[in-house]
Amino acid sequence: MRMQNLVELATSEPPPLRYTVDEIVESGQRGQRRRRLGWAASGATAVAVLGVVAAVTIPSLTGTASVETASPSGPNAGALSGTTQTVPVAAEPFTFTFGAYQVGKLRVAQPIIVSTAYQLAPVYADGLTTNDKASDPKQEPSRSPSLYAYLTVYRPGAYDPTKLAGARQVTIGDRRGLEVDGSEAGTRTLAWEYNTNAWAVIDARSSEADYPAAEDLRELAAGLRGSTPTEAKIPIKMAYVPSGYQLDEVGMHAMTGLNGIAGARDGDYAGLLFSDPALPTTGLTEPYGGVEGADPPGSFLVFVVPAANSNQQPSSGVTCLNGFCNRWAANGTVNLQVASGGRLSNTEMANILNGITLGNVQDDTTWTEVGAAIS
Repeated sequence: MRMQNLVELATSEPPPLRYTVDEIVESGQRGQRRRRLGWAASGATAVAVLGVVAAVTIPSLTGTASVETASPSGPNAGALSGTTQTVPVAAEPFTFTFGAYQVGKLRVAQPIIVSTAYQLAPVYADGLTTNDKASDPKQEPSRSPSLYAYLTVYRPGAYDPTKLAGARQVTIGDRRGLEVDGSEAGTRTLAWEYNTNAWAVIDARSSEADYPAAEDLRELAAGLRGSTPTEAKIPIKMAYVPSGYQLDEVGMHAMTGLNGIAGARDGDYAGLLFSDPALPTTGLTEPYGGVEGADPPGSFLVFVVPAANSNQQPSSGVTCLNGFCNRWAANGTVNLQVASGGRLSNTEMANILNGITLGNVQDDTTWTEVGAAIS
């Protein structure tokens, strides 16, 4: 499903909801604990997380949000501003290899999600609102021009450009590219080969048919440069992972996948995606879970979020409901959650949570590199 299909889904009548999504939507109707007004309860598919309000579809083009500023921010803002490479270099999985940059009115923010196959970063535009943080439902919805866009930088061999249907060939610098205009005005996809057999993709959905234009996206693509490779860090250490499960994706200051992009500025601490078997690292056309933010087959998720971003009430010990378990830390201010949609038993999810050691969520310079954080 392409991004424009998700926009249609997000603004249509809600389909039958799973219990977990019902719970998310119900709990999300109160102040800051509701996600972005105009799309949180729209009925689009969400990840199988009952306790965390943070996972539902893309932002509305008419919802209330603040305009992202042009100043660099986010994880690794300092580390990624180091040595600049001509192109992002090949590096180990879970390593950020580019940083924030701006071309004209368009800006790529720091990458916040990294996997065994790609990195993800939000894209913002001066003068356009991006609805990727919680808003007060009592506030009148904004009618400001809006943008939902993100950059995916795939590892060599991970992306399959032959599956981009209806694309026309373009040139990005001296590199080949492919461009697609969506069925709706303002919806565009640009893919280009930033290095040999290594592709990046910008997906953009704007309320303005002519902005950003195809030429704007090409110029933004041409500005991509690599930075000193920096391994993602998380504020936890995990002593237990069920046998057979492998880490596929990490969100730093974000949830995983496009749910993390949809809530990029919501203040979440971390998200981790594990699966058995491991998810594919070649032949991809979109991030894991797709634009629906679905749970990949055979997966479970770990979330580390502020209490204000959870619809669960703090309690002692580990508590489990329908397909997920919670543990509260830092005097009830941080919600640790494992969600498996029934793929793991409550005992296994409790073992995962009891094996987590929480660090200082407020200081990411003290966080642990992913490779050392998971036993």
